[in-house]
Amino acid sequence: MKNTWIRKLLVVLLLIIWVKPAYPQIPKRFDPLPLPYHLKAKRIILERVKKLYIAEGDVKIDQEDRHLEADWVCIDLKEQRATLKGNVFFRIGNDWIRASEAKIDLKTYQGTLYEARLFTSENHMYVSSDEISKTGKNTYFVKNATITSCDGDVPAWRFTVERLNIEVEGWATAHDVAFWANSFPLAYIPYLTLPIKTKRKTGFLFPYLSYSSKRDGFDITVPFFWAIKENMDATFYERYMGKRGFMQGIEYRYLLSENEKGIFFFDILSDHRGDIYFLWDEIPRTNKLRWWIRSKQEHILPYGFRYQLDLDLVSDQDYLREFTEGYNNYAACNKTFLKYFGRGFLNEEASLIRQSNVSLTKYWGIYDFIFEVKYNQNLDERADKKVEEYPFQQLPHIHFYRNDAPLLNTPLYLSLNTHDIYFYRQEGTTNGHRTHLEPTFSLPFSSHHLELLPKIKLKETVYNLKDHNYNRFLYYTSLEAKTDLWRFFHWPIKTLHHLEPRIVYEFQPHVNQEKLPQFDDLDRLPKINRLTYSLTNYFLRKEREWLWLKVSQTYYIHNQRLVPTEKRRSLSNILIETQFNPWPYTYLDSEISISPYGKGITYTHTHLNLKDWRDDSLRLDYQYRPGQTKDLSTGCYINLIPGWQAYVENQHSFMYYRDIETRVGIRYNAQCWGVELAYSDTFENRRALIIFSLKGIGEIKLGR
Repeated sequence: MKNTWIRKLLVVLLLIIWVKPAYPQIPKRFDPLPLPYHLKAKRIILERVKKLYIAEGDVKIDQEDRHLEADWVCIDLKEQRATLKGNVFFRIGNDWIRASEAKIDLKTYQGTLYEARLFTSENHMYVSSDEISKTGKNTYFVKNATITSCDGDVPAWRFTVERLNIEVEGWATAHDVAFWANSFPLAYIPYLTLPIKTKRKTGFLFPYLSYSSKRDGFDITVPFFWAIKENMDATFYERYMGKRGFMQGIEYRYLLSENEKGIFFFDILSDHRGDIYFLWDEIPRTNKLRWWIRSKQEHILPYGFRYQLDLDLVSDQDYLREFTEGYNNYAACNKTFLKYFGRGFLNEEASLIRQSNVSLTKYWGIYDFIFEVKYNQNLDERADKKVEEYPFQQLPHIHFYRNDAPLLNTPLYLSLNTHDIYFYRQEGTTNGHRTHLEPTFSLPFSSHHLELLPKIKLKETVYNLKDHNYNRFLYYTSLEAKTDLWRFFHWPIKTLHHLEPRIVYEFQPHVNQEKLPQFDDLDRLPKINRLTYSLTNYFLRKEREWLWLKVSQTYYIHNQRLVPTEKRRSLSNILIETQFNPWPYTYLDSEISISPYGKGITYTHTHLNLKDWRDDSLRLDYQYRPGQTKDLSTGCYINLIPGWQAYVENQHSFMYYRDIETRVGIRYNAQCWGVELAYSDTFENRRALIIFSLKGIGEIKLGR
């Protein structure tokens, strides 16, 4: 009998703790009965005649992650009532509730908490009230409540409500609602009705508002959410742009299980605005109907096969670079895909090739089988484009892999890479099958001072075209040798130096491949006779790597053209890779390619991030490739006074002698709220933005 009253008490308090006037969330199932509990108190009294259980003095009840405390607990089994007094505290996980007194009906699981303070960790929300009562199965009453996500006794903002009636899966009616900033009232509503749904319900969502002086004009999006089923929903977007017209969009989601889910986006616009040769591509856009379809899906099929879809099709080359604001742009969709599928788009935002894949995969042991269809949408609309520049479609692409593993019971290792692909291109006539078989044998050897890894690959490729059949056989062999050297230096600083010299020799003979079709790089395998040597340095201090430096170069035993238009050279560019992190406030990541023939730097990508003790920061990102890219991205972030930060961000092209985008702003971030004012100036658009945010509530963006 003692077990029964404790379990009932835990059930009641668990229900009460999930009362959230702002965002009600009631757990679907809770059954504490099978779980063991521990009861401690200075004194436990049983009055058999009155059927009373009384626990006095530092009462504590623990059950897994649930914890209950009170000074005095009385259970009346005759009347089925429980009373807790003095420092009542109940915690489940990171959520908790405090009260001076609690009265609970054990028959109806209804009750009242007096002078209560509730904390829910999911949205970091505090609710303080004179009374919190559970008045029915799904109804609650809250009196003189204060709601905030701010820590401390004096919140920076809060909502106050004189009376609040809540019906879960119904409505909340609030009387005398006020919004306060510190001690100043900013808004007052005498009566407010809000839907209180722990389940998703059909209805309108918060709209998006913006204004663009050059491209879009007044911009408003009104989303409508349709809760189709518990595991399925759709959101419809009606967007109006003053200079472009109406755009319709849909987002469809479903979740059958953790491994079976899908998301589908589609937007369409009949554009009233003509093309103005967006940015500098000088490729005219002639279409008025503009659209974008993207989707990802995953399913588990019979016999252990896994289905996966990556879909990305767009109407023209400018769409993704023009519509970068509002709901469901490239960045927002990519973030959603990464969150739910762990993978984003297959191409960058500005890429003129949009790749879509659908695949069936099966894994067993060291073997992998993949059946895949790849479609490459070409958005390059240049009039002078050659047939060879159109991408091939792979319809289908069948893979079979054997991962590197010992061969039977021998020291020999075997890996296997095979595929069969049908290449199709509407432009031109060179379509057909290619089958490739590539086993790799290796025999690793390791001693105390030396590691050797000899390899040999056998490459057989068969082509089945409409009028001809071809085959090609060659082999590839390599020998890799490395060692590890360690030394501890006491001067100028105490550091452990790990040096890893490595030499790799590779050989692949020349074969005549002129008659073979050219679908991709595998069809033109070069002659290889080269030696690659590298030195990798690891510098460690206090078990932390503060410098990583690798220098590598390749020596071509038979001189090779590094660039088709240049004469043959025996040495490759020197590649220097660096990661430098000497202090917590400094980080440098750099990759530099230097010509050994006096042509200077041929490629570099350097990223530098500096911080100080105030968390001010400076970010630099520089990319350079002669004739292709010469861009510098910078960002400076200054903490003016506690909570206030000003920033300037700029992306500049030295090749085009102009700024790509400049953004300046100032933001204030407190523990539970923030505001940001930003101004952006791009190549052909200027935009101002104000963002208000309340922690646990959300944010409002106002743009111009």
